[in-house]
Amino acid sequence: MNRLYSLKRILTFIIAFAVTAGIAGSSYNSSLKITSADTESSQGEDYSYTESVTDGGQKSDEQTENDDNSQEESTGFDITQYAEQLRELSKKQTEINEQLDKYDEDIEKSEKKQKLLKEKIDSINDEIDVLNSYMTALELQINTNQRNIDKKQAEINKGIEDFKQRLRAMYIAGSDSYTTMLLESDSFYDILMRLELIKRVAHHDDTIIDNLIKLKTEYEDMQKTLDKQKAEYDAQYTQYTQQKDMLSQLYRSSTKTQQELKAKQKKLREQNEAYEAEREQFEGSLSGILKSSGSGGTARDNEVSATMALADVKLEELHKEINDRLDKGEKLGDTEPDYYFAWPVPGAYSVSSGVGARWGSYHTGLDIPAAHGTPIHASCSGKVIKINTTCTHDYGKEESCGCGGGYGNYVIIDHGNEFITLYGHLTEVDVEIGDEVKKGDVIGKMGSTGFSTGDHLHIEIRYQGYILNPAFYLDVTQ
Repeated sequence: MNRLYSLKRILTFIIAFAVTAGIAGSSYNSSLKITSADTESSQGEDYSYTESVTDGGQKSDEQTENDDNSQEESTGFDITQYAEQLRELSKKQTEINEQLDKYDEDIEKSEKKQKLLKEKIDSINDEIDVLNSYMTALELQINTNQRNIDKKQAEINKGIEDFKQRLRAMYIAGSDSYTTMLLESDSFYDILMRLELIKRVAHHDDTIIDNLIKLKTEYEDMQKTLDKQKAEYDAQYTQYTQQKDMLSQLYRSSTKTQQELKAKQKKLREQNEAYEAEREQFEGSLSGILKSSGSGGTARDNEVSATMALADVKLEELHKEINDRLDKGEKLGDTEPDYYFAWPVPGAYSVSSGVGARWGSYHTGLDIPAAHGTPIHASCSGKVIKINTTCTHDYGKEESCGCGGGYGNYVIIDHGNEFITLYGHLTEVDVEIGDEVKKGDVIGKMGSTGFSTGDHLHIEIRYQGYILNPAFYLDVTQ
């Protein structure tokens, strides 16, 4: 986005100056200094004005001497080097901030992954606890069944032993023992009783054998069920344990990755703080140059270069903040500035004079000529903080009428963060002090009030009260 904006600014500069055959159109020259009582934020503050308006005649001896002194002072200092170093530091900070944003995203993803892994580990631990509880209950049941089986087994063993004794006795007595017992009966009734006894003994023997077989079958079935349950438990326990170990390993790996990311993030933050300190040092040096700069062309050029270096860094920060908000789905307010400055006179792209030394003074803005009454649009959203509507000298003139400090009828808009725009030589002012305006709103009509040789708009962009070169900031595509 910033790169595209830079290309648009270069395109604006080319269009603005390619059509300029020479310095003509406006005779207004001013070193108007606009400063805010509050350097933290210029939004809504009162401004003081110091004016130095001169005509287009020959420079005085004192002015020439001042210019010469300023040029001599500038030979020992390269403002471009400071400005470029400041821009380079800002670029490095931007790159670091982008890396920090990426690390923040990676850390956030890692933390989410860790949270999911922790939830899975906790879930598996819960399942293992349930399984352990089930197996504990199962083991208690198995132990109870085992005791019952052992008791039955003892009964079976005793029955088998008794049955063995009977078989042994029957073997000794011979195979005809039942027949002999019947033949020795005294009566038919005795025979019936002995037959019933034989039958009961045989039935008892059958019952004992059947019970032994049944108990053996039940025991084997219970043992199979128990073995199957133990096998399932072992398989599940092994599976859960393996899964838990795998998740724990992933969790440890994720923790290590997160620690590495945080270490890199800390290193980048320290590097960013070092760049910030170095940048503040350069900004302090540039601010000192601004305060000590003279009024000559070279000194004022240095002032503009230094201010633009500071403004570029601030604009880059503001653009990043705005883009971050937009990426999060936020929207700018209707009158909230985006700090991209639109061309104020759509359809009129000729420039008759730019920023620089001219006719014994220093021209502080961009002059855009067009037909009388052409609508003038706000270059960026903001709040109207000052206007002048008292000038009635709406015609071309060779000297200043003194109205509005040479600007004639004008509008000043505060865009916050110490950025303002000024629109001068208007024939009509269509806004009031305190109005909130949007980019593109009509704020007045083009005229030739104040120190002006013909109909044109004089536009200034200032940062911290110091002038910027509008040719590098106004976007003809907006």
